[in-house]
Amino acid sequence: MTLTNSIWKKTASIVLVTALAAVTAACGNSGANGMQGAQDGSKAPSGSVKLKVAYDYGNTIPSTSAESNEALKYLQDKLGVQFEFNINAYEIYKEKIRVQIASGDIPDAFAWRTMDDFIVGMIKAGEIVPLDEYIDKYPNLKKQKDLYITKYQNKTWAITNVRNPVATGDAPMIRQDWLDHLGLQAPKTMDELYNVAKAFTFNDPDNNGKKDTYGIQIGYANNAFVGASGLQEPFGIQDKWVKQDGKYVPNFATPAFKEYLAWMSKAFKDGLIDPDFAVTDGRMAESKLVSKGQAGIFFHFLSRINDFEDNVKKTNPSAKLVPFEPVKGPSGQQGATGRVNYGGLFVSKNAAKDPAKMQKLMEWLDFGASPEGQSFNVYGAEGIHYTKKDGKNEVKSDLIARDMPGAFLWTLPLQPTEEVFISKKNSEEAQKAIVGGNKMLEKYLKIPTPLDFAFSPTGAKYRAEADAFINTNTVKVIMGNIDVKDWDGIVKQWYDRFEGNKWVEEISASDK
Repeated sequence: MTLTNSIWKKTASIVLVTALAAVTAACGNSGANGMQGAQDGSKAPSGSVKLKVAYDYGNTIPSTSAESNEALKYLQDKLGVQFEFNINAYEIYKEKIRVQIASGDIPDAFAWRTMDDFIVGMIKAGEIVPLDEYIDKYPNLKKQKDLYITKYQNKTWAITNVRNPVATGDAPMIRQDWLDHLGLQAPKTMDELYNVAKAFTFNDPDNNGKKDTYGIQIGYANNAFVGASGLQEPFGIQDKWVKQDGKYVPNFATPAFKEYLAWMSKAFKDGLIDPDFAVTDGRMAESKLVSKGQAGIFFHFLSRINDFEDNVKKTNPSAKLVPFEPVKGPSGQQGATGRVNYGGLFVSKNAAKDPAKMQKLMEWLDFGASPEGQSFNVYGAEGIHYTKKDGKNEVKSDLIARDMPGAFLWTLPLQPTEEVFISKKNSEEAQKAIVGGNKMLEKYLKIPTPLDFAFSPTGAKYRAEADAFINTNTVKVIMGNIDVKDWDGIVKQWYDRFEGNKWVEEISASDK
């Protein structure tokens, strides 16, 4: 799906039969909360609806008692809700919430980061509910609906904590000062990209008389690539599962992937890619661009322009890193994968059975996604955390830091494109480059399909090992240790070792 305008948190799986039995048997029981930081919300408004909500939030957690947190008190009074928040840092949260749910104490709403056998087990047991019909009734949530891609059997099961998809790691960036020195233009096709990268490698683009540059920066660490997905898009490689001859196959089993491998292996052989990419992690890859100034082209987040100004430009004022349009591939394809979150806030059947509770839960979520919710997130409550004077907000920063109003919202409005990756401490030139790059990327963005994250029991069993197998062999092909013509044999090994046919059948079934 292509985004044409600016629309905007794996844990180990558990679904023991006994755990699900306990969940089912204990529906409606309040139980022990079992979560660090949970409190009773204290003195809630008279006649308010009680909501138990659990999610992860940073490493600093404010007081969750309305008696000692004025932001929470304001929110409860406004919505007519008595919250019992169970909020923890992720590493603590993910273990405690599983134990809590397995004990039968299911919150009205709780966060989970993926669609795995734990969540699928709860769906099959009827313990959580689909949310499509509710989302459509709330205007601020409905605006974001296209980004709620946590689906199972074509139903939406979670409200995602959204971000603007333009915050993509596929953004193309290039050294404009190197282009100027060599009399070149930003590339528009993969052939032109090859030629520019070659010039950056061999024609002394930094004019220092040394062979100390190369064209393209990528990295590889923990069985994952850094900066390579932007090079796959021109070949039409984006969705993880592709329909081919009437059935789904993994994207690495397509002819397009072999085209990509052929281009990459030639570029590496000819010296256009960082020769040490296979032992270069993400931070090091970034550093080679924004600190050492070795690389000329990088597909990454546009915030690298800020980092570049903070480092290379300080010692070399004429240096300039700018965005350029995604290049066209052999078939004219171009694009960038929009950045979206997966998982989200799931709602229990107990909450759905209580119309008043469900209404207040959705009103809270819709408030968070509204402009008013955004103001509360940033400034807190008017008259408490800030006052208006001459049209401006005078913020009491100490109270904001104490109460952390944003900790009590799950949803937020989509950040305007003009604000994504903008750092006011950087120059106006850098800010304009990023805003321009974001605006340019909007028309090329492609949102991942729900099928990319579809649940497969076989996939859950093998995913980490299977991904490592493909990525390791991709590195070998790029570096010339395996010939591209032998890739079909690698794909066959994947199918044989990881029950590929069964895996594909389960993915295909989820699309029905």
